[in-house]
Amino acid sequence: MRFRLLDGLRALLAAAVLIALIVGVPVALRALAGPLLPAHLPSLEEIGHALTHRDDGTLFLGVVKVASWMAWAAFVIATAVDVGYRLGGRVTPRLPGLGPAQWLSAQLISSVALAAGSPAAFVMAAVPPAAMVTTASVALADTTVEQAATVPDTGYEPVRLTGAVHHDVGLSSSSDQAGARLVRLTHAVYQVRRGDCLWTIAERHLGDGERYTEIVQLNQGRVMTDGARFTQPDLIHPGWVLRMPTTAKHLDKMELPRPDRHPGHSSGASEFSRPHDGATPTPSTTPQPASPELTKPPGERAEAVQDARPSTENLKAGNPSAHQGQAVRAQPEPTTVLLTDGGAERNGDAAMPVAAAFAGGVAVGSLFTLARLRHAQRQSRRRGRRIALPADPGTLRAEQELRRLAVPEARTRAREALACLGGAVAAVRRDIPPVLGTRVSTETVEVLLAGPSGTAPAPFTQGRTKATWRLDIGRADRPDAATEVLPALLTAGHLPEGQALLVNLEHLQVAVVSGPDQLADRLIVTAATELVTADGPWFDVLAVGFPELEAAGGRVRACADLAEAVALLADRARELRGRLAQTEGPGDVAGRRLHDPDGDWALTVLISRDAPPADQMARLIDTVTALPGGLAALVPGDAPSAPSRFALSQDDDGPLLEVAPLGLAVRPHLLSIESYERLGELFTVAGDTGDVAADAPPYDAYARENLLPLTNDATAADAVAYQQEGAASAPGGEAEQEGPAEPAAAPDQALDVVQVSILGPLEITGTAADLQPKMAELVLALALAGPIGLRNVQLAAMMGPDPDTPKPSDQMRQLITRTRGKLGKAPDGQSRILCDSAYVYRAHGITLDWTRFQELADRGAKRNSTDDLWEALALVRGPVLDGCYHWWLETPLIENIRAEIVDAADLLAELELDAGRPDRSARAARLGLASDQYAEQLWRALMRAEYEAGNMSRVHEAWKACLKAVGEVSADGDPHPETTALYRQLTTVRRPA
Repeated sequence: MRFRLLDGLRALLAAAVLIALIVGVPVALRALAGPLLPAHLPSLEEIGHALTHRDDGTLFLGVVKVASWMAWAAFVIATAVDVGYRLGGRVTPRLPGLGPAQWLSAQLISSVALAAGSPAAFVMAAVPPAAMVTTASVALADTTVEQAATVPDTGYEPVRLTGAVHHDVGLSSSSDQAGARLVRLTHAVYQVRRGDCLWTIAERHLGDGERYTEIVQLNQGRVMTDGARFTQPDLIHPGWVLRMPTTAKHLDKMELPRPDRHPGHSSGASEFSRPHDGATPTPSTTPQPASPELTKPPGERAEAVQDARPSTENLKAGNPSAHQGQAVRAQPEPTTVLLTDGGAERNGDAAMPVAAAFAGGVAVGSLFTLARLRHAQRQSRRRGRRIALPADPGTLRAEQELRRLAVPEARTRAREALACLGGAVAAVRRDIPPVLGTRVSTETVEVLLAGPSGTAPAPFTQGRTKATWRLDIGRADRPDAATEVLPALLTAGHLPEGQALLVNLEHLQVAVVSGPDQLADRLIVTAATELVTADGPWFDVLAVGFPELEAAGGRVRACADLAEAVALLADRARELRGRLAQTEGPGDVAGRRLHDPDGDWALTVLISRDAPPADQMARLIDTVTALPGGLAALVPGDAPSAPSRFALSQDDDGPLLEVAPLGLAVRPHLLSIESYERLGELFTVAGDTGDVAADAPPYDAYARENLLPLTNDATAADAVAYQQEGAASAPGGEAEQEGPAEPAAAPDQALDVVQVSILGPLEITGTAADLQPKMAELVLALALAGPIGLRNVQLAAMMGPDPDTPKPSDQMRQLITRTRGKLGKAPDGQSRILCDSAYVYRAHGITLDWTRFQELADRGAKRNSTDDLWEALALVRGPVLDGCYHWWLETPLIENIRAEIVDAADLLAELELDAGRPDRSARAARLGLASDQYAEQLWRALMRAEYEAGNMSRVHEAWKACLKAVGEVSADGDPHPETTALYRQLTTVRRPA
């Protein structure tokens, strides 16, 4: 209430000053200095006399009067222009020579508008006042469209400014929505200055020093910019970047230097009420000279880095002094909703990307699961509707994070390398040796055996010991018979050398997780998520205490409690024991899986979030260990009799996991509980097969699309040629019924615009020179933002690897400048990337094929115009943004485009079929399938068209192709019942001649 009162008083004061300047100044000037224009114009003689004789004050006062009137007129003009542009929802342009007047008017208008609280008022506040500051801003603000916030900006525009320009922007949930939707940052950040303490930071920027606990909650355990970890509220250092609540204000306001020693604050916290030190530089926060090792060639540097790493024994012992001065400091971890405790990752380590890729196993599997669930959603989606997506921005952000972390290529290559093991062993008619796990780097996979097992079968070679087999990923060809024999490999973490360690749960049998309760729970939920969503070979999961994963379906079977799960596991053990006794073959389940791939020798894994009591633990161990393979369990607890143990601990570098009996210590990558719940929400919503309206959340942000319009002299058909197929004859030999011709290819024209094409692989044409990948990403972001554009803070965040690692301002300037040069000038002579006074970047003279598609598809749907629909589908070249994996691309945008393409193709196929042109109906369906090969609506349309054309062989071909496509993503491998029913109807009912 106190802040609302202050805002109201500030607004009243600003309004009074505004009225006084506009109305009061001319009244005062007239009363004090008379009218602006004199009663008569002076002659040339009078002017000359005034300039050549001593002034008695008359000339000076006259100059002051004219200057005052001119200043007043400049302020009135700036205010009128500012108000006009804000009411129109546009950003006020910079007026030459009126900078100070614009700054003052913007200050006053924003103060009045932001306090008003109405949507119109926030539109009025859309253009921020600018102020010169001496330090670069580090504040990244919450840009979710659900609330308006005061957002400090960073200045990335021209180097003609010696300092950075910051802005306080009031975002509108309507006018600024299209621009804000591209990056939703869920917090602000603040860079610690010398003399700060958390209490003073909270007092200045949150309004109450006691709110320092909110800052602590957002930063607890995070790795800071100098590699240190935030653990104590009273210990911070200059240069640290702290997450701040989104309500924080004035994060970039220049502050006076503060003393290093604080006498104490009026706080209830003892660490701040008594005298204490503020943030002061330490040796760890001062720049260090480059190591001589960095000047060595890459190969020597890698060896030097490996030699400098701490030994496994020291890591297991948790002795931090063992690696002080040796290991490179940890990098500041990104603000992610996933894998927030990745351990101390090291610079210059070429093996780390593989560890990250395997840590992203949860991400890869989760995306695979989402694709499978969403296929079922799309199967049931009706024309003009959309599949259900989470409306919560935080959950949508979780999916963005999945895409950022997923590295499917690296994981797939490693999985294929492991599949070679089964084929290689089977080829030489050997039994599969007991496998503890694997060590994976960018170039090799080492299979860790329980003991020496003789000569390694080709293409494997002997590893570093007799109990390891090694495969060079890039040099070995996959054998003809590749069999997955290790179905439940679980990512444990990364080793000190940077390699990823995957453990074989089947050989570990029963593994108990011990250590701090919170860490143990996080390891269990991370393991459960990876197992349930795994995209590798089949195995069954009995899950206890994971309701969030039930919607993932597939391999998981939810159990009410541990008693039920252990009983099911015992039933499976009896079944496997009987089959092993009654059939011939190897004595273990893994060997049977290899030599009898058609038999049901699937692994069953029990994973529980609840710790079993002693008697239940004993029964579980007896059940699993009595059988040679086929069963495994992972549960929390501390049972000495368990065959395997995952022992968790915590040190200065984060969680540490010791895996027995492997005798290795790794840095695990653990989901936070919040991240796990976000994933559960994603799976739950994806499991809902009911469709929603096209303007329902979160699609409402795209219901009022305002993307770049095409210029009048450039149409999408200019660049797309249509291949005319020869006329097909009807079965009876009659010529095909004539109808309106499809649009022919227009002759090539030199376009005056740069064209961004996203309805397929990203293509940018019409540029003066080829764009580099980062330049293309920049152009894509600006094209999707449309005329609203992107603020520099958004653009910097989007161009970074994640929202918390924005591209530095100097690199951002270079990127924009070089991209402008590669794009060339627009026809009007301006740059194709414009920046206004509020540091909002916009594309100019750049067109987007999606905008043209929308225009044509909407017109075609309203008028049932096949010409418009043909022209729209001529723009489709493949899956939307095929091959683009930018983290900031939003799922609602992609789903919206995908749905509109499928609907346009489905409607066109229906219209052409109704008009008696089945060949064109089939062609329309194929054009839509080029964008989404899993769209069963289009497979059904294709089968109808081929049936009406009398091409029964093509009906069968379409059915087989549909089954193949659906089998890749369907939960059960079966198409939608409507597709099956249609195929049966078409193949059993004879078409009348």
